[in-house]
Amino acid sequence: MMTTACWIGLGAIVLFFILALMGVKICYAMLASGIAGLIFINGINGAISVTSTALFSMVSSFDYAVLPMFILMATIITETGMGTSLYSSCRTWLGHLPGGLCITSIIACAVFAAVTAFPWASIMAVGAIALPEMARYKYDKKMALGSIAAGSELGDLIPPSSMFIVYGMMTGTSIGTLLISGIMPGILMAGLYVIVILIWCKVKPNAGPRSPKTTAKEKIMALKDVWALIVVIMFVMGGILFGICTPTEAGALGAMLAFIIACLQKKMSFKIFKQILISGGSMIGMIYMVIAAAMIMKQMIALSGLPFTISHAVMNMHLPNILLIIVILIVYIILGMFVDCMSMVLLTVGIFLPIVQDCGFSAIWFGVILVRMGDIGGLTPPMGMTAFFLKGLAKEPLVDVFKGVIPFLIADFVGLGLLVAFPAICEWLPSVLGYAIT
Repeated sequence: MMTTACWIGLGAIVLFFILALMGVKICYAMLASGIAGLIFINGINGAISVTSTALFSMVSSFDYAVLPMFILMATIITETGMGTSLYSSCRTWLGHLPGGLCITSIIACAVFAAVTAFPWASIMAVGAIALPEMARYKYDKKMALGSIAAGSELGDLIPPSSMFIVYGMMTGTSIGTLLISGIMPGILMAGLYVIVILIWCKVKPNAGPRSPKTTAKEKIMALKDVWALIVVIMFVMGGILFGICTPTEAGALGAMLAFIIACLQKKMSFKIFKQILISGGSMIGMIYMVIAAAMIMKQMIALSGLPFTISHAVMNMHLPNILLIIVILIVYIILGMFVDCMSMVLLTVGIFLPIVQDCGFSAIWFGVILVRMGDIGGLTPPMGMTAFFLKGLAKEPLVDVFKGVIPFLIADFVGLGLLVAFPAICEWLPSVLGYAIT
C-alpha cells in the first residue's frame, strides 16, 4: 500500500521528468526535485540535515577520488594528443580485412574510449580521422557511421569506465570488481560488431573495400606510435586485476604515467598543462554536481520508502524472475530514448536494484546490464546522444546515422540476451581473480 511519503517520492520523480523535458539541466532538475521531496517528507530542517550529510559524505570519501584520478589521466592523454596515432596503428593491422577500416574504427574507438573513460571523446578523436579515410576508400557511409557510434559505446564496458565508477559510488558496490566485470562483455560486444561488419560486407561486397596488405615489419613498427597508451593501460589494469592497487591508486598511477610520458615525448608545455587543469577541473566539477544532485535524490527516494514499496508489490505479483527482468529492461529502453546514460543510472538504480537482487541476480551483473542499456539508449532515436555527437562531427543527416546503427543495435540486443541468459559472462573473470560477487 502506498503511503503519503511514497506518493511524495513518486511526485518528486514526476517533477524531475517535467523539469528535464522543459530543458532544465539534469543536475538542477534532480537537485530541485530531491530537495522538494525532502522538505515535504522531513521538513525544512530535515531536508537541510539530509542534504548536508549526503554532500559531505561524498566529497570527504577517499573512494570518491577514483573518478577525478581517471578524468585527470584521460585529460592528459587527450590534450597531449597521445592517442592520435591509435587509428593508424589499428589500420595497419586490420585494414586488409573486408570492412577492415570499420573494424579498425571499432577497436580504436573502444580502446580510446576506455582510456579516456568517455565515449564522446573517442567519437571526436577517432571519428575525425576515420571518416575521411573511409570516404577515401569509398566505404558505405551508413556502415562507417554505425561502426564509429557502436565502437565508442564499448568504452563504457572496457575499463576504466566512468559509468562503472559512478554506479559503484551510488550503490556501494566494489568499483574494482565492476571494472573487471566489464572486460568479457566488452570483448563479446566487440566480436558481435565485427561479425555485423563481415556480414554487411558479405551481403554488399562494395560496402567495405580492403585496404592494401601490410608486412609483418610494418605491423610491428606501427606499435611504436601507441606504446604510451599500451604502457598506461598495462599498468592501470594490471594493478587492478592483480590486486596490487585500488582503483583510486590505479587512476593516480595512470595520471602520473601519462604526465611523465607526455613530458618525455615533449608534448607537455605550460599552456597544455594549464588547459589540462582547466578541462579536467571543469569535467570533474560537472560530474560531481550531477552525482551530488543524484545522491540527494537517492536519499529522498530511500526515505520515501518507494523502492521497498515497489519491490514488495512487484515480488507479490509472483511473476517469473526472467519476466521481471525483461519488464525492467523495457523500461530502460524507453528511458534511454529520452535521457543520457548517467542520468538514467543515477535516477533509477535505487528503485530497480532491490528488485533485481530479490530475483537472485547480483549487483555486479546489474551494473553491466545497466551500462549496456545506457549505451543502447545512446544509439536510439529520438534523443540518442552518441548519434547526435557523431552527426555534429560527420556533418551528415541524423537519419543516416540512425540507419547506420540499426545493424549494430541488433547486435546489441543479441549481446544483451546473452548477458541475461548467462550472467557468468559478467561474473566469471572477477570470481577467477578472487573478487567477491555481490
